[in-house]
Amino acid sequence: MKAAIYTLGCKVNQYDSDAMAEILEKEGYTLVDFHEKADVYIINTCTVTAVADKKSRQMIHRAHERNPQAILCVCGCLAQRDAQTILEMEGVRAAIGTKNRARIGEILRRLQEEPGKIDAVEEIRAERAFERMHISRSAERTRANMKICEGCNNFCSYCIIPYARGPVRSRPLEDILEEARALAESGVKEVVLTGIHLGSYGRDLKGISLIDVIEAVGQVEGIFRIRLGSLEPSLLTEEFCRRASGVKSLCPHFHVSLQSGSAGVLRRMNRHYTPEEYAGYIANLRRYFENPAITTDVIAGFAGETEEEHQETLQFVRSIGFAKIHVFPYSEREGTAAVKLPNPVPKALRRSRGAEISAASEEMSRAYLQSFLGKTEEVLVEEIDGENISVGHNERYCRVCMKGACPNEIVRAEIEKVEGDSLFGHLIPG
Repeated sequence: MKAAIYTLGCKVNQYDSDAMAEILEKEGYTLVDFHEKADVYIINTCTVTAVADKKSRQMIHRAHERNPQAILCVCGCLAQRDAQTILEMEGVRAAIGTKNRARIGEILRRLQEEPGKIDAVEEIRAERAFERMHISRSAERTRANMKICEGCNNFCSYCIIPYARGPVRSRPLEDILEEARALAESGVKEVVLTGIHLGSYGRDLKGISLIDVIEAVGQVEGIFRIRLGSLEPSLLTEEFCRRASGVKSLCPHFHVSLQSGSAGVLRRMNRHYTPEEYAGYIANLRRYFENPAITTDVIAGFAGETEEEHQETLQFVRSIGFAKIHVFPYSEREGTAAVKLPNPVPKALRRSRGAEISAASEEMSRAYLQSFLGKTEEVLVEEIDGENISVGHNERYCRVCMKGACPNEIVRAEIEKVEGDSLFGHLIPG
């Protein structure tokens, strides 16, 4: 039988899909592209914004249209939040949510043997165990996501994810290292440590934190690069940065969530830092890492955001000098505290403010890329494009193009020019 998986949302969702794919292969399924006709479709959904909800539903409809006789399973955050509505959608046979994904093989066997639908969504808010799933290789071959924790305890006022993913649950260190070793043996050279709230790793365990995981994975033979998923700024203490800088395989590329550069907006968001504190954490990074790539997220037009607060954010992001900003116009999520806040910003104004921040991001991105001109960079080559150009990323996750290198090689390139969002250079032999 043929099975196809479609993934929406974050790197954690991608890991979950990769793990389910390996389970399906062990069950005897042949994995095919989502755009092909399959006997089983799994849609791994996202609910972080209204747009994510819409896209998730669109992909569910698309799978059913492609093969109305296929078994259609929906998992992920949207299924967790609204299982009943998902199960009422035409063609859907199972809702799995953000737990029981490791049981996908068993659930599919039941669906083949019995008529009807399966609601495998369970209450997640009191969950305390990390759902163990594993991957042994990566579809990308060069890079793999490794999920090391699940859930979030922060409850930012705008965010629905703690309700969809439950509290923080950390993966045992030896389990993480076993997976890292398996990935290295399969040829993967770079791992990305991911989690819903990565900096909370270990809060439910004793005597261990994220920096211990980074140091331990840094000792795994064959793993040449470690990247980190999104980080909360408060993680970046001087001690963390000092220890992290001692891990030679840790890439100087840090995605540090900001959301707003206005103290007033941050308070309404229930974010536990001020702009000044955020700037201090970034200074810690720059003290210990040379020219780090610092990227972030910003929400434009949050509830009650004034023009003055928007300008504060613009000024603040420019003062930090991010390598890139991911900008999201604010999207109300039912069930969050922020929907009750007064003075909502009109949607058109949210979009225009987002466009201003995006324009600032493009200026900063260009300046950051130009800082590599004339420098020699180590590049992990990922693919050869249609024009016989070798394409990969440097340690700071800048896209680098050159000729003459093979996929999954780490090579050196001298950077000669910037075009768009890419660096171009020539391969240095040897």
